[in-house]
Amino acid sequence: MAFFGKLIASDRDLSREKPIKLPPIDKAQVMQRFERTLVGRPLLRDVQEHKLKAVVNFLPTVWRCEGGVQGIEMGEGRVHFRFQNEEDLQTVLDNRPYHYDGSMIALERWVPTVRRDFPNTIPFWIVIKGLPDYRREAVSVQSIGEALGEYMAVDVSEPIPRVRVMLNCDSPLIMRRESDDAGQICVLQLQYEKLHKYCSQCSRLTHEAPFCPERVRDQHHHRDLRRAQLQKREVEEKRGNQRNRREDRGKEVVSRRPPHEPTRRSHEAMASSSRPKPVRRALLSELEKSGSNYSEAKPSTKEWVSKAFSETEGGLVTKSPNPRRITQRINKALGVKKKIEHNPFHGIRVHNHMALAILDPPKVLADVSIPSTSKTGPDDGETSKELGNPVVEKKPPADG
Repeated sequence: MAFFGKLIASDRDLSREKPIKLPPIDKAQVMQRFERTLVGRPLLRDVQEHKLKAVVNFLPTVWRCEGGVQGIEMGEGRVHFRFQNEEDLQTVLDNRPYHYDGSMIALERWVPTVRRDFPNTIPFWIVIKGLPDYRREAVSVQSIGEALGEYMAVDVSEPIPRVRVMLNCDSPLIMRRESDDAGQICVLQLQYEKLHKYCSQCSRLTHEAPFCPERVRDQHHHRDLRRAQLQKREVEEKRGNQRNRREDRGKEVVSRRPPHEPTRRSHEAMASSSRPKPVRRALLSELEKSGSNYSEAKPSTKEWVSKAFSETEGGLVTKSPNPRRITQRINKALGVKKKIEHNPFHGIRVHNHMALAILDPPKVLADVSIPSTSKTGPDDGETSKELGNPVVEKKPPADG
C-alpha cells in the first residue's frame, strides 16, 4: 500500500507542475470592453513602486479632460485610462511623450498581451542638427528617421528639420550619428524633444546614472584594475627592498674584510690610557741617586737640593710660578712633621716635595734642617723619628 501511495503522490505533483488551462473567451467582447483604453507605464522604478496613484491623478489634468477619463491602478507599475470618446484618446496619443516627476511614461492603446513590460515604446520628435542645407528635404530626413527607429512623420517646415520616430524604451538613445553623402562624412547631432530623466552613462530611459548596471560593471572593472596595479606595486616594492638588503649586506661584508689589527691597537690604546701614568720617572731615579750621595758626603740641604736639581742651561723651571700655590705646597710639605714620628719613612715622596720646594729656596731653606743619613732612607727596617716627611697622595699639579 505504501508503494501505491507513493505513485499517487507523484501523480499529484506532476499535475501541480502542469499549466492551468483557462476557458476560451469571446475576443470581440473583450476588444469592445477595452476599445478606448490607454495603458501607461512609468519607466523609473521609484515612480512605478510608490507614485502610481499620483500619476493617475496627474495625467488627466495635463490632458484637460478630467471628467472624460477614468484612471485605474492595475498593479505591476501600470495604470489604465478609459476615455469616454475617441477624439480625446487620439489627441492624447498625438501629443506624446509625457512624464511625471522626471520619469518618462510609455503610453499606448490596450492590446491583449501577457508581456509585463508593455507598453515599451515612446514616440519622440528628433531635431537633426549638422545636416547640410541641400540635404534638408523630406526624403533625406525620412531616411535618417528610418535609420533611427520606426518612422512616423517628418517636418521640414522649420530651418532645422525634425523627424518623429517610435523608439524602444529598453534601447539606448542615439545622441550622435554620422551620415555618408557621396563619400563625405557629416556628423549629425540629435536632440530629443520633451526628454527628461535618462541615464547619462548608457543613454537609457529605464534608470538613472547612479543605478546603471554598466556603471557597476565599470566600477568592478576599475576596482580590478586598481587591485592589479596595487599588487604589482607591492611586488615591485618587495623586490626593490630585497635588492637594497642584498646591497647593504654586500657592503657590510666588504667593510668586515680588513684585518683586526687596528681594532686591537685601539683596545691597547684604551687600556694604556686607563692605567695610571708614572710621574717623572727620570726625576725619581735622579732623586734616588742623590739620596745615596747624601749618605756618603752628608751635604747641606741647600747643596742637596741644588745637586739633585742642578740649575743648568735648559733648567727645570722656566716660568715664574704662582706664589700662592708655592706657599700651599710648602705648607703641605712642612706640615706633616708631627705625623712622621708614627709613620715609616718614604724617601721618594720627600724628594718630590723637596723638588717642589726648590721653586722658592729662601723660604724653604730657612725652615728645613740638614737631613742625615738615617733620615734620607730607612736602614734594616729602621724608621725615622726626627724629621717629618710629607706623604703625597696625589700628583702635584704642574707649575704655571
